[in-house]
Amino acid sequence: MKQSQGGAKLSLVVVSVILLGVSAWFNQASASELQGTTPTANSK
Repeated sequence: MKQSQGGAKLSLVVVSVILLGVSAWFNQASASELQGTTPTANSK
């Protein structure tokens, strides 16, 4: 039972990380489109 719950928590964390990564990538792509051909001005 505990092992199953641990697996569920792990998969939830993995899914959350993937969603955050996709969201961040999408936001970066949108920002790049808004800037047009300007190089990454807000780079680190």
